[in-house]
Amino acid sequence: MNKKALIYGLAYSIVVIAFKLVILLGDYYSTKFGFYFAHITTVFLIIPFYIIGIKNIRDRDNFGIIAGKEAMRIALTIFAVSAIIISVYHYIEFEWKGKQLAIEYYRSEQFMAFLKSNVKIKAEDYQKIIAEQIQLSETSAFKATTGKLFSFMLIGLTSAFICAIFLKRGPKK
Repeated sequence: MNKKALIYGLAYSIVVIAFKLVILLGDYYSTKFGFYFAHITTVFLIIPFYIIGIKNIRDRDNFGIIAGKEAMRIALTIFAVSAIIISVYHYIEFEWKGKQLAIEYYRSEQFMAFLKSNVKIKAEDYQKIIAEQIQLSETSAFKATTGKLFSFMLIGLTSAFICAIFLKRGPKK
């Protein structure tokens, strides 16, 4: 395992956790960006860490030469380290604030407006739907963490492969 790749994975995890704590503690979670786009932003944020990590190791440690296999190993190390750390953070975040935030959302005017905008839902069913959603939001932290980890794996592994392919470089002929 490359120690620099480990450091890039740790750096990415620190950046993501800091960003998510700003969203959570700054009460931006209920904004449109915080609710819909904060997680996907952090998922795509790993791509620059792949690029910088592979390029740094290629240019400084390997004199500008790196095989695709080694580039992929670096990217997967960054991914694995960050996936473990961020999954632990998501678990803690859900247990700490996630359940309460979900309950607040389902009791909010925003969710009520969503229900009213759907013509197939009758007005007398609103309270029943809200109660069901609140009950579902009290699921286990493991389910919530797995849901966030799935999108991270999908985009993280794909972008790791793409970055490794584009950044590999063999000896000059």
